[in-house]
Amino acid sequence: VENFDDHARHLGAEKLMEFLNSTFTMMDLICAKHAVTKIETVGEEYVCAVGVVPEDEQEAKDSGHTAVLGRLIQAAAEILAARKPKMGLPVTFKMGMHTGPVVAGVIGQKLP
Repeated sequence: VENFDDHARHLGAEKLMEFLNSTFTMMDLICAKHAVTKIETVGEEYVCAVGVVPEDEQEAKDSGHTAVLGRLIQAAAEILAARKPKMGLPVTFKMGMHTGPVVAGVIGQKLP
């Protein structure tokens, strides 16, 4: 969420949590619709990926990497189109995209 600090100052703690919940719930639904895997949320950031579950690997073998990546592009386009004002504030999303190998694992000995 771009300008997140402005949203946080304007909304206060409870409304901010409501804002993030409604925004991330919308993203969850869009990602599920396009078979995009949610990885985590970090503060105001929503991290998701394709190509990280066995079904994606099989689809890439059968249809090519473009088909798998296309699902992520479709989800991103739908999320960007959903920029409706929430709680009186305009919402703008910033997105980044990476292609290539990915490594995942647990860092440290326990969750925060």
